[in-house]
Amino acid sequence: MAADKDPKRGKQHWISASDRPYFFDGGQSLGSGPPTWCLLMLTSAFATDATRPSKQPALRADRIMLYGSAQSSLVLAIDASSNNLVVAVFNSPSPEISQSSILHESSSAIFSFFSHTKVSPNRLIYATAGIMFQPASPKPFGGSKLNPGYAAYNGTDAASLLHFAVSASFKWYWACRGRDALDFLANSVNKARRLHFAGDADILNELMLKGMQKAGHIVWNKAAIIPVALRHWPEVDPNFVASGVLFTPRRRGKMLE
Repeated sequence: MAADKDPKRGKQHWISASDRPYFFDGGQSLGSGPPTWCLLMLTSAFATDATRPSKQPALRADRIMLYGSAQSSLVLAIDASSNNLVVAVFNSPSPEISQSSILHESSSAIFSFFSHTKVSPNRLIYATAGIMFQPASPKPFGGSKLNPGYAAYNGTDAASLLHFAVSASFKWYWACRGRDALDFLANSVNKARRLHFAGDADILNELMLKGMQKAGHIVWNKAAIIPVALRHWPEVDPNFVASGVLFTPRRRGKMLE
C-alpha cells in the first residue's frame, strides 16, 4: 500500500497496491481493471455503492470516495418488476469480471430497453444525451460552461454516443469517485423512455435535437429537420397499470340492446 501526501492539505491519500491499477485523477486509464479499493482520508463515512444509491448527485464529485471493502461490481440492467433501468450488482460465475464485459452488458441493456418501443432506439439515445449533456450535470458529464465533461465526446453516431455515456459513467465509478454518474445515467434513460410513452413529442423532440447538437451530429446555427427514422410514434406503455377509479359518462334515455 502506498501513501501520497498532499502538500496542500497535509493529509495522507491511501491507495491500494493493486496489480491492476486504474486512474485516480479523471484522466487516462493506467490499467485494464478497476482497483481493489481506494481510500482517501478526508471523511469517516463509509460508502456502500451496491446498497446506497446517491439521493442528490454531487455537482463536484471529484474526490476519491472512502471504501471499507472492495468495490461492488455494478452493471446497468433492466428491472423486470419496475420495468426501469437500474444499477445492479453484476452476477457472474467467473470471479474475474472484465471492464469490457460490464460495459457490453450495460450498453446492451440500454439498447434493449429502448428497443421495446415503436420508435428508433437512436431517438431515445439522443434524447438521453440531451438530458445529460448540461454543464450543471454531475461529473464526468458536467463542469464549466466553457469546458463541460461531455465535450470530450467525439463520435459520429448514436452507437458511439451510447458507448461514451456508459464508459464515462463506469470509469468515474471505477476511479473511486462514487456512483453518482451511474445513477444519473440510469435516471436519464428512464426519463427519456417515460417521456416517449407519455406522448410528450415536443419535449422529446427538443431534447433529441439538443443531444444531437451537443454531440456535434448536427450544426448549431441552422434549423434542423427531424429525419423520418427519428420521428415520434405514439404508443402506450404495455406495462402501465392505471390506478384509481374509472368513471363512465352518464347516459340519458334507454340503452340499446
